[in-house]
Amino acid sequence: MAATRTSDYAVRALVALALDGESGGVKRAAALAQISGTPGKFMEQVLRWLRQGGFVVSRRGSGGGYELARPPEKIRMSEVVAWVDGEGQGRVDGRTDAVGEVWGKLRKDAASAASKVFAEETLARLAERVRAKMAAKGRTTEYQI
Repeated sequence: MAATRTSDYAVRALVALALDGESGGVKRAAALAQISGTPGKFMEQVLRWLRQGGFVVSRRGSGGGYELARPPEKIRMSEVVAWVDGEGQGRVDGRTDAVGEVWGKLRKDAASAASKVFAEETLARLAERVRAKMAAKGRTTEYQI
């Protein structure tokens, strides 16, 4: 379970929502795209995936946008990566030659190790570490994740 650029964007959006969550933060897709440095249309797709996975909910109307569907303490990063990137992304192209078999095993082992690390990390802990890093850099309201 190696994280892809898509899961990177998803994590950035979730961290921004977690950091804003204490103030009842509902964020529009455009704001999340700007905060995370994600192309706007792609952020909309990422947010759709996150909504389908039960990580965020969308609110309609003039004050609408996205917010976390669950407390950040209840969201494991392994869940996010598995949902956004899909299970089975660690396999190569199914080649059965020696290189394909050895390389495929190595990627599978690496994905397994990454999965264990992600499983131990919650969105709340990740957001708190980001908040501490921002404070150390003198930032409080800007999410330069």
